[in-house]
Amino acid sequence: MKKIRQSQLISPWGVGQIVNFPNDVSLMVCGLDAWEESYKQAELDAGIEEFIIREERLEKQLGVSQFRLPPDYRKKEKGVYNTGITIPFVNFPLWYYCPRCGWMTKRSLYSGRTLYCTGTRYEKGLSCHEIKDYRRPRLIPVRFITVCEEGHIEDFPFLEWVHRGDNYDSSSCRLRMMTGRNSSLSGIHITCKCGASRSMAGAFGDGALEKVKECGGHRPWLGEVDNKAKGCGKNLTVVQKGASNVYFPIVKSAIYLPQHDDVDSRMAEILEKVWRDSGTMIEGSDEKTLEVLVHVYSKEHNVNSKKLLELIKSRLEQNRRNNQNIQKPQEKEESLDVKIRRPEYQAILDGVGGDRQDLCVNIKQTGEYRSLVSHYFNNIALVHKLKETRAFVGFTRRVPPDSHNVVKKKFDLTIKSKVNWLPAIVVRGEGIFIDFNRNKLAEWAERKSVIERVKTLENNLKRKTSYYDEKFKLNPKFVLLHTFAHLLINQLSFECGYGSSSLRERIYCSHDGSDEEMNGILIYTASNDSEGSLGGLVRQGLPGRLENSIYAALQNARWCSSDPVCIQSLGQGPDSCNLAACHNCTLLPETSCEFGNRMLDRALILGSDIDESIGYFSLSEIDDLIKEPSLVL
Repeated sequence: MKKIRQSQLISPWGVGQIVNFPNDVSLMVCGLDAWEESYKQAELDAGIEEFIIREERLEKQLGVSQFRLPPDYRKKEKGVYNTGITIPFVNFPLWYYCPRCGWMTKRSLYSGRTLYCTGTRYEKGLSCHEIKDYRRPRLIPVRFITVCEEGHIEDFPFLEWVHRGDNYDSSSCRLRMMTGRNSSLSGIHITCKCGASRSMAGAFGDGALEKVKECGGHRPWLGEVDNKAKGCGKNLTVVQKGASNVYFPIVKSAIYLPQHDDVDSRMAEILEKVWRDSGTMIEGSDEKTLEVLVHVYSKEHNVNSKKLLELIKSRLEQNRRNNQNIQKPQEKEESLDVKIRRPEYQAILDGVGGDRQDLCVNIKQTGEYRSLVSHYFNNIALVHKLKETRAFVGFTRRVPPDSHNVVKKKFDLTIKSKVNWLPAIVVRGEGIFIDFNRNKLAEWAERKSVIERVKTLENNLKRKTSYYDEKFKLNPKFVLLHTFAHLLINQLSFECGYGSSSLRERIYCSHDGSDEEMNGILIYTASNDSEGSLGGLVRQGLPGRLENSIYAALQNARWCSSDPVCIQSLGQGPDSCNLAACHNCTLLPETSCEFGNRMLDRALILGSDIDESIGYFSLSEIDDLIKEPSLVL
């Protein structure tokens, strides 16, 4: 049995990902069909209720009925329920080789036994033939695999490669991987018993397998390999199994929004439990049936039936309004992220929730801060408590995900359409919300120099990533908000007691020109324990502290240790999808950035050495504004 943290099954090691364990064990997380079998084990024990997560806004947008927590493994002990539940894995890659003699063999997808070398005698090089069985080397998986843009993955076609696409008799072929003194790919030779031989040189080039083998549509995580695969026909790309472009998880999240501000935590928990267990039944009940159900629930949980009925009716009405908003035709189709975040943005600005809720927001007046804040921002909110549901939706290979293809990718997790849930975790924490000055931001985004600068980044995105079509337009405001969030996270990591990998960004940005337009960022920390965080981040958002953090972040943005190379760059970072942004000044750990450290440009913050007008903040202004004293000390 191999160990993996529960939260890691959402990201970075979700369904379809290769996980490397100690002792050269390489496995792939199975699809949700196989997870169902694990949950059935729980149904026979204490039930799966403890694994069910409900977040209605996210459920409706993703088209599922519920979310489920990945089951944790528990040893069989007295008083412990749902024991012995594991997450299913399959072997991948399937080609293994002996690190001593190079003998190669292909194993079964489901075999759990350890493979040892059983190679024959070789005329050249080392041979394990005469070694006693108990001293034979353990076989290890090869590091070369292939992927296609449709998310399929399969072993490198060693047989086809070594025979250069010609016909061969697979039953008589025996492969061997030999490494020479050369550490490059040309030093790795694949030989066959029939006499064919070929090095790995050129295997990673564009179109290297075009005349060798096309994608067979393999989906090992669903058990579809070899004859069970349905075919694809796309070109295969050779990668190493640990490469970053083998797997891009798609994780969508929503922050819990309380339905009632005046409900105590116990009543809120009861309401959530009732909805989790019988939400579908309640939504389909008439008035009389609803009263009967409420009477049963109130007796079961020892609460006032009249109060519970009032809360349930209020929630039904809120759900009805939410459904109307979702079905309301839009002049311009909104992305999934915008649909999820718009209610959150408004809720934070309204200061909803309270100490007894899972969301507690304290709105601060910008007049309490120095003029640096009131000049550039409209609203500051301290989020003392928040609860976020993070759901694993799907994944892509070769290219990072796009928010518009999320629902499609959901179906790559399962074969059976009856699986109507997704794996998810719940995290709790705190944060600082900053809402930019809408008028000032709009004026800045319309500057010709800014539009031209962002156009360069937009062209890089279209050229490097295939899912951006000609209609795609990159919003200058988004690049600014995203870059500012990175700079502030880097600064806060020195001041709030959390490392940068523990802080996350949440960008609220839309460009519809309506009164509901979003122009804010939420920097928060969240962990999957019940207590959440310690308050250090909110403390940095108080008057007298936040201004200093923002000013220090802007000062750091003035200069990078890689300047002038960084500030003058026309494409760097992942897929050249950044301009003036590198690891020395702007990039964050993978866990902190929603967009894979893409679409960043430090020059939009304070301008470049060539053109200061492209900066939202003015160098001369920030030095003067930070000196003006705060009204609240």
